[in-house]
Amino acid sequence: METQDPAPVSTTALVEGLRARLLDVVAELGLGSRPWTVVDYPNHLNCGDAALYLGLENIAASVGAPVLRVLDRSSYRPQHLDPGSLIVLQAGGNWGGLYPTHHRLRVRLLGDSRGRDVLQLPQSIQYADEHHREELRRAVAEHGRTTLLVRDQRSYDIAVRDYDCPVFLAPDAAFALGTMERLAPRTPLRLQVRTDKEGNAPADLALDGEVFDWLTARRGSLSWTTWQAMMAVNRLQRLPLGAAARVATVRAAHDLARHSVLRARDLLSAGEVVVTDRLHGHILCTLLSIPHVVVDDKFGKISALRNTWTSMDRGHRFAADWTEVTAAVDDLRRSR
Repeated sequence: METQDPAPVSTTALVEGLRARLLDVVAELGLGSRPWTVVDYPNHLNCGDAALYLGLENIAASVGAPVLRVLDRSSYRPQHLDPGSLIVLQAGGNWGGLYPTHHRLRVRLLGDSRGRDVLQLPQSIQYADEHHREELRRAVAEHGRTTLLVRDQRSYDIAVRDYDCPVFLAPDAAFALGTMERLAPRTPLRLQVRTDKEGNAPADLALDGEVFDWLTARRGSLSWTTWQAMMAVNRLQRLPLGAAARVATVRAAHDLARHSVLRARDLLSAGEVVVTDRLHGHILCTLLSIPHVVVDDKFGKISALRNTWTSMDRGHRFAADWTEVTAAVDDLRRSR
C-alpha cells in the first residue's frame, strides 16, 4: 500500500535538493578524485540508461575525478581496470539477476578486482531468485572493498541485511543532471508504455493519446549515428591499441548518452501531459517539469523510489496500475 504523500514542494526545489544530496553522499565516501574506470556502460538506445551515464559524468566531475575509461559488457577485460583508478559500476537498473548479462558482469568484475575499491552507483535491488541473491552476497563478501549505493529505502533495508559492505541511500544518478528545459508540447497526452519484463500494461489501454517508448531511434538520427560510432570505437578496445581507443571511447560514450537524453527530452516534451511506466520517464519528466502520471511497474521499483524521494512533487500523480491512470490524469489536469 502506498504511503500518504508528504507536504508538496515545487519541482525545481525538489530536483535541486535531490541533486545536492546525491553529490554530498558521493563526496562523503572519501574515495578521492582519482580517475574513474566505468564498467557496464549502457551501449544501446535506452534513454533512461543514458541519463544515468550523464549523471555519472556529473558525479565524477563534482569530486574532481576524470572518466578515464568506459567499458561495456563486450569490451570488459580485467587488464582494462587501470591501476590507480576507482572502479565504478554504472548505476541502474536492477541489482539481483533480473537481467542476467549485467549480473554476470558484476560477479565477474568483483572476482577480478579483489583488493581494489569498487563503487556501485545507486541501484534498486530485486532478486530474480535465491541463487542470484547468494551469488551476489558471496561475491561482495569475498571482494571486501565494495561500496554499494541504493536509490530507495526498500533496497537499502535489503542491502544492509544481505551485504557485508558499506551501504548508503542516495537519489538516482540521473538527478545529478539537475533541472532541464522542456520543449513546447504539440499534443494533449502522450503515453510511454514499456513492453519488457517490468511492464504490466494491458493490450488495450483505452486512453486517447500517442503511445511511444525510447528503446529505438530512427536510422540516420543523431542518436543512431552516435550509437554506431560508439560501437565501432568500443570494438577497438578489445585490441592492443593503447590510449587512442580508450580516449575515443570515452568521448563516444558521452556523445551517445547526450543525444539519447536529448531524444528523451523531445519525446517527453511533445505531450502537454505524459503518462509513463518507466522509472526514468518519471525522473526525466520531473527534471523537465513536465506534468505527468507515473504508473508503477510489476516489481514496485517505481513506487519504492517515489516513496523515498519524489512523492512530495506537486507536478505529478501516481497510479498503482493502469486502471487508475484515467482518474489520475483528470486529477492532474484539474490541479493545473
